[in-house]
Amino acid sequence: MYKWLDRVFPGTTKIVIVKKLILDQFVLTPYLLTVFYAGMSMMEGTEDTFLELREKFVPTFVRSCIFWLPAQALNFSLVAPRFRVIYMGVCGLIWVNILCWTKRQSLPLAMKPKEIETTATVAAIQDTET
Repeated sequence: MYKWLDRVFPGTTKIVIVKKLILDQFVLTPYLLTVFYAGMSMMEGTEDTFLELREKFVPTFVRSCIFWLPAQALNFSLVAPRFRVIYMGVCGLIWVNILCWTKRQSLPLAMKPKEIETTATVAAIQDTET
């Protein structure tokens, strides 16, 4: 992908870097996040394959923008092409950990009815104790 970007958009001017960032973040990332969440749901055997995707896509995409836009701006402007594999490997390792953490976060919408009932019961007990 990066060799293609460098070939189609050569140089390190601000306009070229912005074009590369937009293509990388807003074309490729939504596809990859969809494959990640839907694929993980299929492997986990969940009933609604796209439930977690619907609930976590936007927060994950925002985190992706916060992490990858600066990382890629540095990549495209300062990192020599021969060092990109190492740089992207380190960034990828950090991102995978962020992605795994996000995957394991439970969102209120992702709660199953039994979890909602249990949470409500615990809250009711705590209210009566005080």
